[in-house]
Amino acid sequence: MKDTAWQRCLAVCLVCVAAYPTSVAGAAEKPADASDYQERVQVGFNGVYRTGSWTPLVVLLPAPAATADPSAAAEVLHVWVEDPDGQYLRSPPVAAIAAPDGTRAAHFCVRFGRPTARVMVEHAAAEVRLSNHAKAASEPVSRAGLRTHSLSQPIDSTQTVLLVLGDLPSAERAVRLLSDDTYARPRVVSITSNARATSEVPSLWGCSPRDFDGVDAMVVCGQSAAVLDAAVLASIDGWVQRGGQLVFAAGVSALPIQQSGSSLSRWLPGKIERMLPLRRLAAIEAYARASRPLEKNALAGFEVPVLENASAISGTVEAFAGKSSVDLPLVVRRAYGFGTLTWIGIDIDHGAFRSWPGTDTLLCELLGGRSNTNLAGRAGEHRSALDLAGQLRTAIDHFPSVQAVPFEIIAGLAVLYIVCLYPLDWWLVSRGARRPWLAWLSLPLLVCITSGLAWSTALRWKGAAWQSSSAGVMDVDVASRLARGVSYAGVWSPVNAVMNVSAHPTAAAPLSGSVDTVVSWYGAAGRGIGGTDAVLPHPSLAAADYTYSSSLHTLAGIAIAASSSRLFEAEWFATVADTPVESHLSCNAQGTLSGSLTSRLPFPLEQCLLVHAGWMYDVGPLDPGSRYEPTSGRGPRSLAGALTRRLANKDRDVAVRWEASSCDTDRILEIAGFYAAAGGSAYTTLTAGRLGRIDLSPLLEMNRVVLVGRGPIGTAWVTESDEKTDFAAAMRLPATGGSAAVLPAVLPTRAPTTVWRIVIPLDKQSATVSTE
Repeated sequence: MKDTAWQRCLAVCLVCVAAYPTSVAGAAEKPADASDYQERVQVGFNGVYRTGSWTPLVVLLPAPAATADPSAAAEVLHVWVEDPDGQYLRSPPVAAIAAPDGTRAAHFCVRFGRPTARVMVEHAAAEVRLSNHAKAASEPVSRAGLRTHSLSQPIDSTQTVLLVLGDLPSAERAVRLLSDDTYARPRVVSITSNARATSEVPSLWGCSPRDFDGVDAMVVCGQSAAVLDAAVLASIDGWVQRGGQLVFAAGVSALPIQQSGSSLSRWLPGKIERMLPLRRLAAIEAYARASRPLEKNALAGFEVPVLENASAISGTVEAFAGKSSVDLPLVVRRAYGFGTLTWIGIDIDHGAFRSWPGTDTLLCELLGGRSNTNLAGRAGEHRSALDLAGQLRTAIDHFPSVQAVPFEIIAGLAVLYIVCLYPLDWWLVSRGARRPWLAWLSLPLLVCITSGLAWSTALRWKGAAWQSSSAGVMDVDVASRLARGVSYAGVWSPVNAVMNVSAHPTAAAPLSGSVDTVVSWYGAAGRGIGGTDAVLPHPSLAAADYTYSSSLHTLAGIAIAASSSRLFEAEWFATVADTPVESHLSCNAQGTLSGSLTSRLPFPLEQCLLVHAGWMYDVGPLDPGSRYEPTSGRGPRSLAGALTRRLANKDRDVAVRWEASSCDTDRILEIAGFYAAAGGSAYTTLTAGRLGRIDLSPLLEMNRVVLVGRGPIGTAWVTESDEKTDFAAAMRLPATGGSAAVLPAVLPTRAPTTVWRIVIPLDKQSATVSTE
């Protein structure tokens, strides 16, 4: 009976101890209750959002009471979401904007690092406003008193998303044709004009192109998109220029769109002259590879737009009616900044096209077909597998001066410790000196000696200095003068510390206007350990929350434990002040380049290559003001062969096998930069992941030439520490005696150069016609 009582008492104590953290967390994080505060949170597109991607999130507040303080209407909010380590990251402050009906809304752009489907909302105090948030960001953050909102469950980070703006029933059927061998297919999110009229998806209509980061491709129907707000159209336009894929269907609606002068008019391939009745759709039926033609009576009153100067189209005419591509273009695919824009002169969301089975295959072809590596379903096979972005993350997390202690040394220290205990210590106490009281001295001495040996061994192999690594690319589009910098960095700390991290463009290429910079954590996709889809968070020794400063370009209060690392990614967009190159390149009848290229950069480019279609030209060094002519060299060579390091072996070519364990960051970024041209997953056996954003392969077939070379670093990482911060208290870790002041202000890179890629348009006469 006594044993039973003791067991019951022990069980009660254990239950109380286990319930204590939960009760504290429950007191610190209050669930949202509509009875005491009527705030609502809407996320993603129709509630669909993806882990690991930037996601629009809107906090809706009720209208303030008539007797309320006027300052309450200008309320400032923060939202808190988890990163892959389970640590909460506080967003920059956002002021709630009043709507015509009196309600207020605060728009955020966040990244969900875990599939927990929850967000916490913080109402900033009156004394902590937008002006002094930078000072408050350096102070320890706390989640006490925050309200927790439950959201819809996110989709996996490996799932592709197709966003449809309009009522297009064939979209769901078309994605079945895009499924892979595992039957994984893109997730279709359809937003109709009715949903916009009832404000069911206010989170969609954001103010930044970054809101559409979780979208892989977008289909916009002209008549449905004509009612969109100008700010939304500008955001979508910026998303496409930053590397998005857009299909724009505008037939009868093309002429009103052109007359409106909105952002939609820039998506047309040229100026519309008039509308022309079309009695046969043989060109569209052949392009769609339809199994059944469209009924003839369905074309009664059917009209398509006629371009005023079809010969000046900058792009590829993939389908046309008439004898040549300049007669009546119907499908035009062209480059748009770093992205692609496909226009079809038919309203596929109206009339007989809604029920025509050929619309399914037509939409599939407009999206690039099954060969589209960005839309090929990848969720089924790669939920927990490594992708190319994950391989780069592993390479960034590798520091040359930080190495694991060899197993032989660890085993040797363990054997030495055992031998010192027995027989050495035993013989010394019982056989040698025969004085048992010596054990009180010898045992602590042996422990101190072996601990010192272990500590010195760790310092020998890992060092006592801060370590860092980084890699990235720098892209410039000559046509739009848009510049993009993508960089990844890792920091290894020998001590417990708290740091601030930011990134900014260097002065290598003069920029004009504002710079849109964002810095975030660098996590792995999938359900593996540390992945954004994992059920459990990645265990971290520095389990402390951190925050953004007044904007997304600086992370503050990042806790890092001794002998551990933190990884970050940064991306920025700006406009270059001057055109980087002067080009007179054109494509001749043989498909090779002719003309000249002159560098206007203020710095030289080394190891330059000129890439077009499936060919690569060796340029060599390109100094400022120097000129290159493709016809003066030895001629082009195969792009795929150069990327895959193809070698001749007797009577056939053999590509060098891709090493998924390689930590060569330059090699990984080289393949990611032209992922589809290298063969995609057929060569690497890996999907591109988030590195698919920097793939310029689609532009090579759209009258674009890419100049690749090594130049100065385009993105600089800056770190700083606050000596007044209590590092150990912030991380809930013991002090190590080190100081964060030794953290270098500017993170060095492994190489003094980075990869520069300049997208150059060919001359107008180089417009090509697809032969597919």
